[in-house]
Amino acid sequence: MALISLLLALLIERVVHLSVKLQFDNVLQRYLFPLLPSFINGGLFGTLAIIALPAILMYSLLDALAGLYYGIFTIFTWLLLLLMSFGGSDYRRDYRQYLKALSRNDLKAKGMYANCLDVNSERCCATLLTQTVAQQLVWLNYRFYFAVIFYFAVAGPIGLTLYVVARSYHKYIIQHHSKRLKHTGIHRVMRVVDWLPARLTMLGFALVAEEQAALPQSLRSWRDLSTPEFDLLGKVVYLASNSNVETDLCYDYTCYLVQLAKRNITFFVTIISLLTINGTII
Repeated sequence: MALISLLLALLIERVVHLSVKLQFDNVLQRYLFPLLPSFINGGLFGTLAIIALPAILMYSLLDALAGLYYGIFTIFTWLLLLLMSFGGSDYRRDYRQYLKALSRNDLKAKGMYANCLDVNSERCCATLLTQTVAQQLVWLNYRFYFAVIFYFAVAGPIGLTLYVVARSYHKYIIQHHSKRLKHTGIHRVMRVVDWLPARLTMLGFALVAEEQAALPQSLRSWRDLSTPEFDLLGKVVYLASNSNVETDLCYDYTCYLVQLAKRNITFFVTIISLLTINGTII
């Protein structure tokens, strides 16, 4: 049932884009996090409490729906959870506008939409900006798709809820308390929850890319516990695309990396399907 729900959610997400207002990140940042000011500046315990609350509510909801109408309501809840977790509609919109700016060589629009993708365009030259934005797009693909699929397949809807709440809270802290981010509990939590799926997506990039120079780097990342996952993924992505397209070709380079990210998702979903058919994943 989990595999069917996942495949249906991916199909629906390709056809119907959920409103930004209904996506998990926006719902939590609008209705939950502002109501908990005493936890915002708290440590690890407060962070874990914030993450656990929606997961407990999700568990209670699924427990109440269990067995009703042959599990139809349960599947519907799983689908809705996945669609709300994928999110990233605002990033997808800005990414498309960024590509349009690249195609017409509009430097002003290029910098503006790079900023919308959480990239500081003023600190980058043209080539570095292309690499940074492409790396950021790959990271967003990981956060909003790969990690969501991973936690749903491995830990079910409760595990997925925990990850999405942590992801959303991390984004909230960046927006409102960025200077204290590295000293907050959520920074440590995200390093833990991103450790395994981030390295799996690095391995996937190395395997689906034509350039095999990324494979040794992806294997070395498993021993690297100090470098942030964002930087490790950036190194693997750069090596995976280095000999296939020049970074000076901004449009081609960005599109190629996004295509690699989609190929990686397809590869990972195929692995999940095989493991489910084999009975390894239920």
